[in-house]
Amino acid sequence: MASDDVRTLTEARAVTALANPARSRLLDSLTAQGPATASVLAERTGMAVGSISHHMRVMATAGLVEEAPELARDGRERWWRRAARSISWGRSTLPQDAESQRQAVAAEEFMLARQVERARTWLGRPEGDDEWARAELSTDSWLLLTPEELCELRDEFHELLGRWKNRSKAGEAADDTERREHVFLFARGFPSQP
Repeated sequence: MASDDVRTLTEARAVTALANPARSRLLDSLTAQGPATASVLAERTGMAVGSISHHMRVMATAGLVEEAPELARDGRERWWRRAARSISWGRSTLPQDAESQRQAVAAEEFMLARQVERARTWLGRPEGDDEWARAELSTDSWLLLTPEELCELRDEFHELLGRWKNRSKAGEAADDTERREHVFLFARGFPSQP
């Protein structure tokens, strides 16, 4: 996997494979915590090893994850990692037939519900004035843009995020993890009316 690669999903089956609570959680773990075997993923998530193995095979068929044989200590270990650093998809990247578009919308709604649920979990925590509460990011804005300008803003946002991902990995590589927590960030920009 190249460090800066982005995989654009163009098949509805890949998007459908992603829009599953268990598979989404497993992919999140590989993203945030790095490559793992099914046993390691079981420790991280509390899911059964057999179920994890099934979901990893489904995601491998869809091209979302791949094996990492160089990490195995012997022929019995099967390590998995993301197939690409970033996954990009949307209705515009999938076939325009009605069924593919329906699956794309269903998958987008699933992802949005997961994002909102994570935000609700954060808001529902008992601590309201700790160091992380003072550091949290929450913003919304109204902009008057052309489609080309929104593309430019999206690309700049991805560049900014890429720099922070590299900083995060550098901190992890230097074993500077004492005060670090996984931080979930999501953003959407689309035409709407006030």
